[in-house]
Amino acid sequence: MPTAPLSRMIINCILNRGRAGLEGEGCLYDMAAPDRELSAPDKLRTGDYVKIRLWLPDEDAHIAVDLAEVEWIESHWLKVDLLSVSPENQARLNQFKSLQRSSSRGHRTSQQVLIRF
Repeated sequence: MPTAPLSRMIINCILNRGRAGLEGEGCLYDMAAPDRELSAPDKLRTGDYVKIRLWLPDEDAHIAVDLAEVEWIESHWLKVDLLSVSPENQARLNQFKSLQRSSSRGHRTSQQVLIRF
């Protein structure tokens, strides 16, 4: 069970096609702010827990990641470990990853997302 404080931050991330693994462009929202404003990634620290909405190309519904842990932050990039995803959303994510592997030489099978801000 997570021991670090749960963040009130949500990341929206649009995943890219044709990349090895899961990689995309993201925005960080502070859900504790009165207007749920955009926030800078420097409010996050390694070990923080966040929620993520992953948007797949050409799809209208997002994949909800209820719990993810920030693994590292560097410049305009961060990597998160996906810790809690529903079985339905996991199946959608696995299907997207399998399409990525077939169109890319790289092969990353971990449950991590690399996000650029």
